[in-house]
Amino acid sequence: MCRYQAQEDALIGIIWDLYQSHRIGQLDSRISDVQASRTQDHVARDAANSLEEKVDRLALICCALFELVQESSGISEEQLRKKIAEVDLRDGAQDNRITPRAKKCPKCDAMMSPKFHRCLFCGYKDASPGAI
Repeated sequence: MCRYQAQEDALIGIIWDLYQSHRIGQLDSRISDVQASRTQDHVARDAANSLEEKVDRLALICCALFELVQESSGISEEQLRKKIAEVDLRDGAQDNRITPRAKKCPKCDAMMSPKFHRCLFCGYKDASPGAI
């Protein structure tokens, strides 16, 4: 019976080693997932910070430009607000953004891509200055 007991103990040891190896593999996988998640978070945070810096810079530029225009022409802040509202409504919605709208191609009558200002079917390019 000792012989069988030794074989049984060896088999249990092998099974235990396999189980431990499997658990270690699972933990390694979880660690890799956490590290990848941290990397993605870091990239997203960097992108958000970069966008925030660009928005801050654009706000500064807009403020400086308005002050220059105001000094030279006497335009009031109320006139600026009205013009902003007018420009905002050009796309059909008062939503504080300019949303490009698709329009028909004058060449083939298909809908043109508002993003690229060209017809995806015939290649016609919209060169009009008011294309948004």
